Amino acid sequence: MNNAPSKPGVWPVPSFKTRSTASIKRLSGYCLLIFFLVTVLTGCGPQPRFTSAEPEARGSRDKTEERYGEKHKGKIDKAKMGKIISLFLGAPYQYGGDTKSGMDCSGLVTQVYSKYAGFDLPRSTKKLYQLVKQVEQDDLAYGDLVFFSDGWFSVSHVGIYIGEGRFVHSAKSSGVIVSSLDENYYKRRYRGARRVIP
Repeated sequence: MNNAPSKPGVWPVPSFKTRSTASIKRLSGYCLLIFFLVTVLTGCGPQPRFTSAEPEARGSRDKTEERYGEKHKGKIDKAKMGKIISLFLGAPYQYGGDTKSGMDCSGLVTQVYSKYAGFDLPRSTKKLYQLVKQVEQDDLAYGDLVFFSDGWFSVSHVGIYIGEGRFVHSAKSSGVIVSSLDENYYKRRYRGARRVIP
């Protein structure tokens, strides 16, 4: 395209054609496809490829209890909830799933609390974060929900605290596993905790 003015000091005015209905629908379709791909690819946020149940800095039990409080024993029956959680350990990750054959992070939370107390919790990590009572990290108790971001502030991942600085969650790379809040990956992305049963 020739960018020079046709007359000295006069630049050509670009012509704007109105878009046809078909091209607007096609553009809308592309936008929906991009939205869907972003949602699927960021579902439950990214997690590290490998994780362990042991804290990185192996301290004494007292130091762990001091760091995470655990003063509040909570009303959760650890044995009962522990049995329910064990049913799902090792389940593969599946976006939108909530069964042993595949589940995402919020699917794990809703299934555990449904089987534990018959609760019908929201299937959205963000709604879970807004719904239940906030808890400070030094007051974590068994069964509390722990939330993480995908690098931005917005929460995108949730797990269930099981004591001693550990939590169970469904990671994209590993499925349902136990990880430590002391792992650098989770320490940097920790966004808070919520208590379902006060």
